[in-house]
Amino acid sequence: MKIYNWPIIILFLYVGCNSKPEKTDVGLLAGYWRIDFISQKNETFHPKGKNRLLDYYFIEKNNGIRKKVEPLINNNFIITEDQNPFTIIDDGKDFFIQFETRWDQWREKIIKLNKYELVLEHQEKRYHYVRFVKDL
Repeated sequence: MKIYNWPIIILFLYVGCNSKPEKTDVGLLAGYWRIDFISQKNETFHPKGKNRLLDYYFIEKNNGIRKKVEPLINNNFIITEDQNPFTIIDDGKDFFIQFETRWDQWREKIIKLNKYELVLEHQEKRYHYVRFVKDL
């Protein structure tokens, strides 16, 4: 290898090793999510029963609400009266969903978020969601 190729290789290694991961697009949180499974340490738990509730997230800027909804056959939903307001927190390294109710407050760390998957971590448990899509 000729000596004049070294600066290119060094630049390539520097850029490759120092590139920052993409920021999470928290806007992707909006919509309906179904829990696929829950993991803790080396165990996996799958929800049982055929009438599983969905989590519905509404988000505007860094604030929003989470509600539980039940999908019906006719593409409508039964919506609960309860809702959990939240704020998205960016600590510079990770994103968190900060919930606060009259009775409690807690944080859920966003481990993964894209169009199809959501993984939240809370109290050493990881909640693995898939996006729920209504039938057309």
